[in-house]
Amino acid sequence: MSFGDALEQERERVVRLVRHASASWAEAMRAHKLAPPDEGFAGRLLRLSEAAAAEELAWRQAHAAGMQWRPVPGAAEAEPPYELRPGTGRRGPEDLWVEFDEAVSHMNLAISGSNAFEVATAFGDIAAAAARLARAVSDEDDITREARELARARNAA
Repeated sequence: MSFGDALEQERERVVRLVRHASASWAEAMRAHKLAPPDEGFAGRLLRLSEAAAAEELAWRQAHAAGMQWRPVPGAAEAEPPYELRPGTGRRGPEDLWVEFDEAVSHMNLAISGSNAFEVATAFGDIAAAAARLARAVSDEDDITREARELARARNAA
């Protein structure tokens, strides 16, 4: 096998990784678009974080293989799904949402260009921000659930 053949095989492998990561990302985005008002919000945030992390890993490898991101026209003005937008009653600490909104802005700028490393970094920022939000929302859900159980127990006594 020649060096050129090995390089082509590596690029094909990375393309498969990128396609897999892209499908995961699209599925996570659809989950937020089709979401009921609040059920499973922490889980959707966690899946978003995982999908963004997969994109980050795939695009880091794509960058290492010399590949470029295909720019997304109009991406700089894109908005996330409704339940992730500011002003929609999203739950969780405001400071974590500020981080998330900044990561979304960074992502929008990165995907409007062609630099695979910048895209990978932007996906990493989304993954980190969504993971922190998922933990915080899950903690809030746990407290709410425990308070509800305590109130019901007191009511039954």
